[in-house]
Amino acid sequence: MRRLLLLIILFLIILFFLYLPELFPLCACCGKKKPRLFFRIHRAVSLSPGYKGCRSVCTKCCRKYDLNDLKELDRLMQVSRKLKIDRLSKDL
Repeated sequence: MRRLLLLIILFLIILFFLYLPELFPLCACCGKKKPRLFFRIHRAVSLSPGYKGCRSVCTKCCRKYDLNDLKELDRLMQVSRKLKIDRLSKDL
């Protein structure tokens, strides 16, 4: 009986950690982990479990950068990466 109870508890703990990225996604813009209710964009992009399987953008970043979908997020990331490279090259 104790083994069965221990297996059930272990199964529930593993299940909780598998669904943790769905309960508390990671924002792709600001990098913060927030509850799912604070996200406007939350899409599965691959079958891998964990935070790599989904891309999410919180409501605050959606308003700040005027994002409506993941294509606009990709464009924002490309622009910010190019700006960072330009700043680093000017410092040399």
